[in-house]
Amino acid sequence: MIRKICFLCLMAVAFTANCFAQQEGEGTLSAMELRLKGINAEKIGLTELAERYYRQALATPEGDPSGETQKLLGILCEQKEYFDEAIALLEQSHTCEALAHQAYCLIQLNDLDSAKNVAARAIELDTASALAMTMMAYVETQRDQHVNAVSWANRALKANPKFARGENVMGYIQFRKGNHTEAMKHFKKAIQLDSTFADAYYNLGSLYCIRNSQEMAIKLLKQGLRRNPRNIRLYTALAYAYRMRNDAPRALECYKQILEYDSLHTPTLNRIGTVYCDQGHYDQAIAYHKRALNIRPNDASAYKYIGKAYTKWGKDDKAIQSFIRSTSICTTDPETYMFLAELYGKQKKAERKEQSAYKKAARLGNKDAQAWLVKKGLSW
Repeated sequence: MIRKICFLCLMAVAFTANCFAQQEGEGTLSAMELRLKGINAEKIGLTELAERYYRQALATPEGDPSGETQKLLGILCEQKEYFDEAIALLEQSHTCEALAHQAYCLIQLNDLDSAKNVAARAIELDTASALAMTMMAYVETQRDQHVNAVSWANRALKANPKFARGENVMGYIQFRKGNHTEAMKHFKKAIQLDSTFADAYYNLGSLYCIRNSQEMAIKLLKQGLRRNPRNIRLYTALAYAYRMRNDAPRALECYKQILEYDSLHTPTLNRIGTVYCDQGHYDQAIAYHKRALNIRPNDASAYKYIGKAYTKWGKDDKAIQSFIRSTSICTTDPETYMFLAELYGKQKKAERKEQSAYKKAARLGNKDAQAWLVKKGLSW
């Protein structure tokens, strides 16, 4: 399966003088010294400063042949949802931990075959790694292989009974199986094991939203933010809870809070665009998505959201162009192919294009596309 990786590095984040003033003589520090400064910054929650130090370390003449700085920076990029860049960095570190995080990023890009191969390599490097086994469980449940997923999750928890990620992935498996009550138990157990584990707050808060318990979600996510004051994913989930409550102004406040921490965070710019799209302000929506593209020109999501805005706006030709551009960058998103198929279905003499889009979505596991093709007597 083809996967296009964007190697575009993000610009360094701007920092206020009183918090992030450059220390005298910093320019003469070695890559190792800069990396240690980054690690120390992370320990006290200054992730933006840590990112700057890691990027400076990689920009030194000696760089980091060990790949350790690339791994640390890759994990930060993963947390910010810059999955393409995270993969490019993590590929330079040949450790079990880096491979496990690389597998997670590939899952987010729906490249499940590659994710499984990378998770298997991580397990080969360290057969006792609970993190690697957790990632294999995550891959398997995304592939709807829930029995295998539970087996890997149990192996991870056997290797480390107090592993919050293990409980979290077990909760996610149960969620995928439709067992919401069981899922909640595991997410809560993950939080008990590690009260700072943002992913468990995110998953439990999202599950409360799905169950129409927005107030519970908001309360929990605010609790998580007290433990993780600048966590982008938790602000994103909190914004989602407000959106589920039809409170767009507070959702936008959450997104704008993220931009105060990171004005270049393109996923947040895209999410603001979707809020305006839902409100019918299509020109404003597209403007935010284009801001994201000015920062990351190969942002497939931005093109997809522009296509959705044009579709709702009734500008089908522009929507098709945007969706095609999105699929030229990311070939592993079945939803975009479905949008294309539906638009082609409205056009005259576009039957072959319609079928082609459905087939591509079907090959990526989209059940609606598969059902459409079966009904037409077509294979994929």
